[in-house]
Amino acid sequence: MIQQFIEGIEYTEIPVSDLDQAIDWYCNKLGAKLGIRNDELAYVDFSIGPSLFLVKTNDQTTSTFLVNGKDHYTIGFRVKDIEGFYHYLLELGAEVSEIIDEGNIGKFFTFYDPFRNMFDVHQPAQ
Repeated sequence: MIQQFIEGIEYTEIPVSDLDQAIDWYCNKLGAKLGIRNDELAYVDFSIGPSLFLVKTNDQTTSTFLVNGKDHYTIGFRVKDIEGFYHYLLELGAEVSEIIDEGNIGKFFTFYDPFRNMFDVHQPAQ
């Protein structure tokens, strides 16, 4: 039997080129709460799930990776009002995909933050 050491995922990290802009986006636009911040990183928390660390970098990089030549997200957000959030992101000028209804799994779409990190959004079926 394998001894279990890991209890869960506590945080994840994404690269950002402008820490002030990232804090504004995640806290003032997406509703996260700011935790600790220094010159190199900040962490933000949503009401559920692990913390999200915003790591300042001068490199041209994102948390997004490729699957068969297409961008793929590393983080998924759960929402209660997918249509409302979708339209809100459009108002912010975010790049978003179309909402896909997967029936009893729920609805999904993806979007990019201002730093080209891609995220998935999921509203579970009721």
